[in-house]
Amino acid sequence: MEITYLGHAGIRLATGNSRVVIDPFISPNAHAEAAGLTLSRLEVDDLLLTHGHEDHVADAPELAARPGVHVIANYEVAMWMQGKGAHTVLPMNHGGVLQRPYGKVRMVNAVHSSTLPDGTPGGNPAGYIIEAEGLRVYHAGDTALTMDMELIGRYWTPDLACLPVGDVFTMGPEDALAAAQMLDCDRVLALHYDTFPPIALDHDRKLRAQAAFAEIGKELIFLQIGEQITA
Repeated sequence: MEITYLGHAGIRLATGNSRVVIDPFISPNAHAEAAGLTLSRLEVDDLLLTHGHEDHVADAPELAARPGVHVIANYEVAMWMQGKGAHTVLPMNHGGVLQRPYGKVRMVNAVHSSTLPDGTPGGNPAGYIIEAEGLRVYHAGDTALTMDMELIGRYWTPDLACLPVGDVFTMGPEDALAAAQMLDCDRVLALHYDTFPPIALDHDRKLRAQAAFAEIGKELIFLQIGEQITA
């Protein structure tokens, strides 16, 4: 399974013949533009949205308008997307599992807030566990450290955890280390940092965080926009 970092909290998973995009924030993101990443080049079959904030759904209507794209989100966000012209929406909620051509999508809890760009209530925020090719990738969405991560580690231990680390609006890197321990996950992809001044992490803090992960046999990965890893 190939994972591409799209900037901010966005990733794309390439598995089999399917392309799964989570929380695209590309066209309004100057960092993505500087990296040469554009929506026109982004292939997508399933579009997963963790919550309604603009920095997670800004590009969703444009992508969802493409024929063949399936939007997966909680009911409130899914219905909002349908009203914005999405061809196919697959609403779900916490604890639910969707069977997809590539495997399973499980919606899990996140501790955050959720309001859509026009002020419409966005329901409850979420994370996702994607199971494909015998692997599990956990995208936490925007969240604080929560005991639900221990539950995930016990029953659906991820091979890769994609966790927010930018602090202020989500966990910081120190809490992400605790999350990795609770998840029993050795590889963490950092998300939701550096896009805006309040969530900028200085170089030393990143290095300290990576060293703390390494001390307990874990890896904290900071990717450049457009860079790829395999799960």
